[in-house]
Amino acid sequence: MKFLALLTLLFTLSSWADTKQKMFNLYQQGNYLQACNLGLQGFSLHKGDEAYVSLYAFSCLKADFIDRLSAPITILNQTKEARANSAYFSVILMQKKLLMQALYDNKPIKNLNFPSSSHLLSKVFDLYLKNPQPTQFIKEYTNPSDIRSSYKLYTTEANGQKSVAIDEYYDKILTFHHVY
Repeated sequence: MKFLALLTLLFTLSSWADTKQKMFNLYQQGNYLQACNLGLQGFSLHKGDEAYVSLYAFSCLKADFIDRLSAPITILNQTKEARANSAYFSVILMQKKLLMQALYDNKPIKNLNFPSSSHLLSKVFDLYLKNPQPTQFIKEYTNPSDIRSSYKLYTTEANGQKSVAIDEYYDKILTFHHVY
């Protein structure tokens, strides 16, 4: 009986390490959506492991699944690095929610001062704060540090789910379409 319990424990530990390694490999290969989904599958088993939770959250962030950051935000609090990650995720999630409120509910968010980051949503949020373009359905912005890069911000809805979309352009050619 003890052997069975030990075997079960070893299997659980090896699958835990295997899942984390698979998620890390997917992340390194740029397969962020797969890493995010794999991390979600094992999230409840590994929520005590801040490295796992951070890897899961960064994978979801890169895969544009910003709403999946809420659980990691509340869990990441034991180390200095985890708290920094939690604050970073919180800023981006907050910016998404404020943009949704501004775009869907016409709630003005001008004259507010928020932290910023290099994440695309954060960049566009800052541009929106400076120039909300209230009469435009599609808001167009040029990257101030690279005039060849531009963005279009607008609302979108699929399967009854309201979202914010950002299209990235380089030399007026669509390079990425993000839905948050």
